[in-house]
Amino acid sequence: MNTARMWMEYLPARAAAAVLRLLPRTWGLALGRRAGTLAWALDGRHRRIALQNLEGALGASMPAAERARVARRVFEHFGMVAADCLMMTRLRPGDQDRLIEYEGVEHLRKAFLKGKGVFVVSGHFGNWEMVALMQGWLGYPMALVNRPLDNPRLDRLLREARRHSGNDVISKRHAAREILRTLKRGWCVALVIDQDARGGGEPVFVDFFGRPAATTPALGLLALKSEAPIVPVFGVPLPGGRYRVTYLPEVVVTRTGDRQKDVVAITQSCTSLIEQQVRAHPECWLWLHRRWKRSPRGARPAQAVSAATGDQR
Repeated sequence: MNTARMWMEYLPARAAAAVLRLLPRTWGLALGRRAGTLAWALDGRHRRIALQNLEGALGASMPAAERARVARRVFEHFGMVAADCLMMTRLRPGDQDRLIEYEGVEHLRKAFLKGKGVFVVSGHFGNWEMVALMQGWLGYPMALVNRPLDNPRLDRLLREARRHSGNDVISKRHAAREILRTLKRGWCVALVIDQDARGGGEPVFVDFFGRPAATTPALGLLALKSEAPIVPVFGVPLPGGRYRVTYLPEVVVTRTGDRQKDVVAITQSCTSLIEQQVRAHPECWLWLHRRWKRSPRGARPAQAVSAATGDQR
């Protein structure tokens, strides 16, 4: 990235963060929603992607007018999420009770007490950044596995927010060893597995809304290797800028001795849970991403192409 573009992206984001932190949070969220509405009107490329994804996944059950309404709400929702991220560093542990309604924390606690670390798995759903931030103040610290932003200054800004509650960040580039070390420390490791798998090893193809979706095998491979339990978590927005954060029961992992088969089974189980949440709250998922970009080259929807322990991006 050239220097001029880096500063052109970074300075407005830094200025927006400074302004938003001076405003009441409800005002900041309202501005984020307006920004999302503006993006819906101006960003034709991502509007088309969202509508195409919605038609492919929900077309049989959702009329075209409803799909358009949901797509617009997706833009508005993620405008609010972006504003919330820019305001996160002003939050404190005492804000947890005011902003978060928890369900199922006992599932996280039970998994944590096994002493092998915990994989906390989710998708780009609701406000996953707020879920992670608040878990740091719950007493179950986590490391978030993320691909660094192309703009290093924007990446530092986001890392500052992600580490605000004591969490850490692991780069997806060559992450496997660092993930295993973090689990051995007894920490949680957060993974989102709902985007088209890129780079590194080959993906596994699992069923997502009845279509084969290329998905990273990293969670399945590392869960088998570390024996760390997997706990899904999802945050759904509530009125007034609050969130309901729900931890689901530990994902059942069956070891058959066939590693490829077991990796696919783990990945499919977690992907199916993400799909359930998206079906219940379609406006909360990132339909703007080309999730079904690649075909499995003749593989059946839940068939692994291969299993690789290298770089997963």
